[in-house]
Amino acid sequence: MPSMIHRLQSIVQEVGRSPDIQHALDLIANRLIHDLHANACTIFLVTNEEPPTLLLKACQGLNPDIVGTVERQFGQGLIGIVAERAEPINLTKATEHKDFILVPNSGEAEYPVYLGVPIVSHRKVLGVIAVQRSDNVFNEDDEAFLTTLAAQLATSIDHAESQGRFKLIGATREDRTEHIVKGVAGSPGMAIDQAIVLNRGVNLESVPDKKTDQTESEIQSFNDAIAKVHGDLTDQANRMRGVLPEEECALFVAYAQMLNSGSLIDDTHRRIAEGNWAPASWRDTIEEHAYVFEQMDDEYLAERANDVRDLGRRVLRKLMLEQSPYIDFPDRTVLVGDEISATDMADVPTDCLCAVLSAHGSGSSHVAILAHALGIPAVMGAVNLPVKQMDGLEVIVDGYSGSAYIDPSNGLLAEYRAYLLEEAEIEQDLLCLKDEPAETTDHHRIALYVNSGLMADHTPSLRSGAEGVGLYRTEIPFQIRDRFPSEEEQYAIYRNVLETFGKKPVVLRTLDVGGDKPLSYFPIKEANPFLGWRGIRITLDHPEIFITQVRAMLRANTGCENLQILLPMISDAGELQESLVIISRVRQELEEELGRAVKLPPVGAMIEVPSAVYQIDDICRLVDFVSIGTNDLTQYLLAVDRNNENVAGIYSSLHPAVLKAMQQIVQGAARNSTPVSVCGELAGDPLGVMALLGMGIENLSMSVGSLLKAKKVINSFSRVELESLLKQAMALGGARLVRELYAGELDKRNLGGFIRAGR
Repeated sequence: MPSMIHRLQSIVQEVGRSPDIQHALDLIANRLIHDLHANACTIFLVTNEEPPTLLLKACQGLNPDIVGTVERQFGQGLIGIVAERAEPINLTKATEHKDFILVPNSGEAEYPVYLGVPIVSHRKVLGVIAVQRSDNVFNEDDEAFLTTLAAQLATSIDHAESQGRFKLIGATREDRTEHIVKGVAGSPGMAIDQAIVLNRGVNLESVPDKKTDQTESEIQSFNDAIAKVHGDLTDQANRMRGVLPEEECALFVAYAQMLNSGSLIDDTHRRIAEGNWAPASWRDTIEEHAYVFEQMDDEYLAERANDVRDLGRRVLRKLMLEQSPYIDFPDRTVLVGDEISATDMADVPTDCLCAVLSAHGSGSSHVAILAHALGIPAVMGAVNLPVKQMDGLEVIVDGYSGSAYIDPSNGLLAEYRAYLLEEAEIEQDLLCLKDEPAETTDHHRIALYVNSGLMADHTPSLRSGAEGVGLYRTEIPFQIRDRFPSEEEQYAIYRNVLETFGKKPVVLRTLDVGGDKPLSYFPIKEANPFLGWRGIRITLDHPEIFITQVRAMLRANTGCENLQILLPMISDAGELQESLVIISRVRQELEEELGRAVKLPPVGAMIEVPSAVYQIDDICRLVDFVSIGTNDLTQYLLAVDRNNENVAGIYSSLHPAVLKAMQQIVQGAARNSTPVSVCGELAGDPLGVMALLGMGIENLSMSVGSLLKAKKVINSFSRVELESLLKQAMALGGARLVRELYAGELDKRNLGGFIRAGR
């Protein structure tokens, strides 16, 4: 008999290939009857109702008519007890238990031996699996098997849904229940528009479904790809003869023979004829054939599944060359993908891109920050996102709540269209503040700056009434190139932004790559990139990059005199001193080259590493200003990878510990008379603005789209009120309570529409 691990793997793999959830549940129930020698199996799933209930979705060994008719509340019956406690129950005489509820006409009275385990994902109970026997108690191995299966099942269902394996069930728009996915809020705002699925091409799993009526054209493209791969394999076999033994060359012959298989070709042709485009039809054919091999007990034959998938990728590479990528984006595009990058966003014209919806990533990832800068909503880490099925569907993206609604009903569309009108009214009302100062009701003036990094940001930033650039991300021009930009290219970029803002200060941050900001031409492979080689560490190790950038900055500042330089990821005073020595040397060399004086601009340090918090006095004595980077500071203080959707719910810059760390920075800067600003995403969050002003911070830098809302919040409170609220916030037990505290104060001033859909 196969081992437990092989039986588990077999079940999980079958679930992952099920076309819909009902098929998967029926399959599991049937397999458990066999693998655990049970007489009956029932599977309950939690509904989306309020309060949630447990509904019987599948059963084997009992009356099938009871499926869909049996419901249990949490804590009701044995099923409800398992769900409420989120732990297994193993009974020899379940029918005599005080919580046992007999389902009439089910037949379960004959099976008193009972084992029930919860299905749990991300601390949330999704359902319960129960098996029953007429005799023979379930032993520890049985319980371990079922518990392990339930844990893997939760993950597999999440993965299968995100890969589109569990199909969205069609219905008329009037009576359908919309498919809701929950992620985290990446960038505030709302959008109702057409989903365009990001297609990376050569990964079979990432190929989306796409309807087509060009059957003949798709079949011809597929046949051409098959012919090209067949030719490649023949050429490879011929080249390898004389280099490899004949038995090794046989692999290429075997691949060619597989390509000649009528079933591979015919099955793909059939799927194309049914209306799916060639890449997705080929994907499904390959998965179906690979699955057949995987189910074989013979280890050698089971390994042939890898050969089938390898062949599938070879054909897909050729096939995708025949397919035109999305070029004509809809006027309003919701970019959807498993994992979206900044360069993916750049592929969409900025006047077309209206929202981002990603299965991976977090609210503080670089993509979310870029979406914030563009003023578009983003939902990140939507782990159950059925990406493959979404191309062309209408989608509601709610960047306030971190929710998305796929193919929504007319009722929900009407509701969100009303929200959009309210949001437009709010934005219109805010325009009158553009030329007004940001000042608390007790007359404390606050300076508001913008975060930038794109040429397109400049005009909106000036029109918004920004007092300068508090953070210019110089890495963005590096990211959109296929090589390091030259000194002259950097000079032109920096000169443009310095001149555009006239005498208003512009803070240029030196190159900050690594972590979630890679350069394609400078790959960095590390087990933990956020704790590795990034920020100032890279530029100090590669002084040629640092020197070139500083030269371009100092040259660009000639005649403008509004430059300030910000150094990222400073973790100790030694790094800072080393950086300052290089900047001073570059200035001296430029003076010698140009034969005239070169002004040394103010230089500041980003405080975003916990060690810098405790060295704040030493750092302040070396620099002209400090800027708090709340994104990374939060990540490091809370030990949360901000791009990991599994822990995205823990990440919050409003956590009391983060607030206390920031207050330490502010107090240290005050002791040394060093100006302090905040340039992380917290500075543009209305709730964050309230907390930061309570600390005494008077310089905030944010995305241009957040500036007027921040100004309205500032103008609505006194410094005294916010200081009192901060004391209350730092005494609370967690970020959720802090958010509730500040949100309640916004509601009192009718500003709740700043942080949610609708006023």
